[in-house]
Amino acid sequence: MKVSISSKNLKIGIVFSLLLFNVHISFAQNRLIAHWSFENIQSLDGTIIPTKSGSILTQKDSKPADPSPFINDESGNGNLLEVKKQKAESMIFSSDVPFSTRNGQENKRSLEIKSGEFQVSFHRSLPYLDLSKSWEIELSLKTNLLGTEQVFLTKEGAKGQLVGDVSIGFDNMQKRYFVEVFCSDNIPRRIFAGNEVKAGQWYDLRAHTFYDEKTDSTTLNFEVKLSSNLKFEEAEPISFMGSAMKNNAGLWIIGRGYPGGFPNSLAVLDGGIDEVKISGEALPRVQGQNPIFTDTFTADPAALVFNDTVYVYVGHDKASPGEWFNMPEWLCYSSSDMINWTPHGSVLKASDFLNANSKSAWAAQVVEKDGKFYFYVTLDRPEGHFITVAVSDKPTGPFVEATPGQPLITDDMTMDSHRANSDIDPTVFIDDDGTPWMMWGNGDFYMVKLNRNMVEVDGEITKVPFRNVAEGPWIFKRGDIYYNVYAADAPGVQPEQIAYASASNVTGPWTYEGLLTGPAKHGFTIHPAVIEFKDQWYFFYHDGGYDLNGAPGGDTRRQVCLEYLYFDDNGKIKPIELTQKGIVK
Repeated sequence: MKVSISSKNLKIGIVFSLLLFNVHISFAQNRLIAHWSFENIQSLDGTIIPTKSGSILTQKDSKPADPSPFINDESGNGNLLEVKKQKAESMIFSSDVPFSTRNGQENKRSLEIKSGEFQVSFHRSLPYLDLSKSWEIELSLKTNLLGTEQVFLTKEGAKGQLVGDVSIGFDNMQKRYFVEVFCSDNIPRRIFAGNEVKAGQWYDLRAHTFYDEKTDSTTLNFEVKLSSNLKFEEAEPISFMGSAMKNNAGLWIIGRGYPGGFPNSLAVLDGGIDEVKISGEALPRVQGQNPIFTDTFTADPAALVFNDTVYVYVGHDKASPGEWFNMPEWLCYSSSDMINWTPHGSVLKASDFLNANSKSAWAAQVVEKDGKFYFYVTLDRPEGHFITVAVSDKPTGPFVEATPGQPLITDDMTMDSHRANSDIDPTVFIDDDGTPWMMWGNGDFYMVKLNRNMVEVDGEITKVPFRNVAEGPWIFKRGDIYYNVYAADAPGVQPEQIAYASASNVTGPWTYEGLLTGPAKHGFTIHPAVIEFKDQWYFFYHDGGYDLNGAPGGDTRRQVCLEYLYFDDNGKIKPIELTQKGIVK
């Protein structure tokens, strides 16, 4: 019998085979990010101790505590699991395991789950890692209750999502295991694999994805088998548009779905989990994408255009993971094209100012006037916050305190604010007639005219009314309209977002124009700067939702980002989406 194969079918078969080959190669290249075998715990001093059957993790005052604070990460990447929510004996180490040995490794312990939760905290790198090119999750699961939908592992999504970025669990209607991905088109997709689940049986699960940049699509494959079987059952992959995983900063949780904190958070009521491995890879970085500076953590951007060059001054976030703000200095970067940035290092330190706290280099702004550069800064000292100014003949310094020991503004000058630390975050604007004005505030905004010498106030301080004031004002003018873009605390909404107001005069009255952005990917603060450069407007901000070469971000470990800013025909600023793509064309 002679079999005839058309050239078209042959080509399709070759292409499909090559695609599968490339996918398998990509999985082999994925970097192992976390591995929880539940065989070992790690003490607070880093000592590794074998787990015991029937034991639990320990905490004190809702924090990990010896003798058993963390489940060890066998990958060596420090992504330790800790208790998030635990009732008595809700999560214990068990000797009931899916297999005793595999690939030469002995397996003695699993984790028994009964309405408890473990998490990888935001002090670790895993919540921030970019897995947009590919990811793979391997784990073993046991479900003892088949009448309830349960999620065993999830990566939490952005606020407002109804599902996590990725979730793996048991579907009580299908009686099968599933993986669910919140895709780039904001549609959650759930796929199933394997036969009907039997209560009390251990199963091995494997979910993996690969993003194809040429087609802008991701292939997702999910496989399930009994742990006692050698091979996975055949599964049908699906494809969806966009990257393999949305790059949101989010906790990884064992024991429930997302969002948490609700009566039905798809908690595991009675089950087990073992041998969890997470691998993945980011897309190659493109010059100009966010964050724009990748040599250290930076925050509170302030931009200056001078001689066809943009200078961006930032606070240097040097806090360790979980530490409160530690900002000893201001750094400077410059660019002539907004894509390629030159670092100039430290141009001013908090310790350069008389009596200032050496870790208090808060938000600042630099303006140029008559060939000199004036660096308006926020600092603190035992008496409270204060605003002062340093001066230089060059945009990159050195800057020297203009009036040592004589701040422009101190806390006792604004006693009627909502917040005690109201004297922070100065923005300075020189009007068309040459008059310099300074606005600042936290909870309320204040304004004062500056002397033409730029280092003294010239008049009374006035309180300027704005809605939803948090901090970080930034004043600029376009045409006949003045704008104040600032960090906002919208009632009932946290964290900060960006709002703006407009006026026909810098002293007001100002009209509230609403919110421009949502919050940063992670962190309770956001801080704006706006410039026009080469006939294009730009919006700078900071975001704590990115890792830095594998190091975790966070509330006090932020990075500066950049987006285009556009106006409509009436001079209104169009809403700004905060993206990883940034200004990449």
